[in-house]
Amino acid sequence: MGKIDFSVSETHTVLAPNWIGDTAMAAPFFASLRSNFPDSKIRVIVNPWVEGLVQNYPWVDEIIKLDKKSFWYLLKTFRFGKLKNKLSSDTFWLLPNSFRSALIGYLSSSKSRIGYSARFRKQLLTNPVFLSENKSQYLIDYYLELLVANGLNPVSKRISIEIRDDLLEVSKNTLEKLVDLSQGPLIGIHPGAFFGSSKTWKPKNFGLLAERLIDRENANVLIFGGPGEKELTEMVGKHSKAKALNFFGKDNLLILPGLLSMLDAFISGDTGPLHIASLVGTPTISIFGPTDPKLTAPRGSNNFYVYQNLDCSPCFKRVCPLHHHDCMEKITVLDVENKLKNIL
Repeated sequence: MGKIDFSVSETHTVLAPNWIGDTAMAAPFFASLRSNFPDSKIRVIVNPWVEGLVQNYPWVDEIIKLDKKSFWYLLKTFRFGKLKNKLSSDTFWLLPNSFRSALIGYLSSSKSRIGYSARFRKQLLTNPVFLSENKSQYLIDYYLELLVANGLNPVSKRISIEIRDDLLEVSKNTLEKLVDLSQGPLIGIHPGAFFGSSKTWKPKNFGLLAERLIDRENANVLIFGGPGEKELTEMVGKHSKAKALNFFGKDNLLILPGLLSMLDAFISGDTGPLHIASLVGTPTISIFGPTDPKLTAPRGSNNFYVYQNLDCSPCFKRVCPLHHHDCMEKITVLDVENKLKNIL
């Protein structure tokens, strides 16, 4: 691996992670890249569904949308040259650890291509970084290691983004139409998980939690839901005798950070909105089951998680392979309420 002369790196292209939560946890990487190269142009290649989040990142100059389907179509029809000029840069950083991501970097013909060397990727990279043997490496550290391995200095792992004034105004107006912001704490809950059913806590538990928060804390409770989660969010509302506000359809990724920044607390499983909430400085409580809080739970004094630490967990499976779902089933509403006492 030859040492990169970063003094001539005028353009950096970053292939962002595929998932919303991972992209939120990559924010310290983007901030660090900008800190190291304040005058360089930073472009980010994203899947369309994370574009709105990256639009909130002040460290990014340009966003390029490229989903998996479009990439393979361009490749099969020998039309990748149409994107080559857009993707080529002095330095190409690959945050996903897949063969496809390395192939995108290789086809960009960028001078330097930096990423982890796993999965037959080494030959496609100019500067492969060997994976840590630490299987419990925090995801933020995993991304920052790409910089450290190349002699660059990361900024703090705990960063936050400031919401643009126009987006904050949209968020405030949206909330004021639905709730009295001067009355009681404003708490968001997100019952869904795009990953799979293994990450979901029972809708009736979220419903009971919402009811208790409204009755005991005089809280305004907002139920957040993403694409395909309308039925789930409605089920949570039905399980609550008290009326919670269903925010399905209002949480597009462009304004979601602004909405989350106005909450007093946010409660969910290990999901993308959880990591966005932490990124904007909102206190969080996360419910972990099949995934490992050591790897992805938000850190800091205002972030808490509930985890049973069973022998079968973490399994990282989308559906419980033992068919009992105990890692989530054994977490009670009281467990979550006790964590909330640290915030309210």
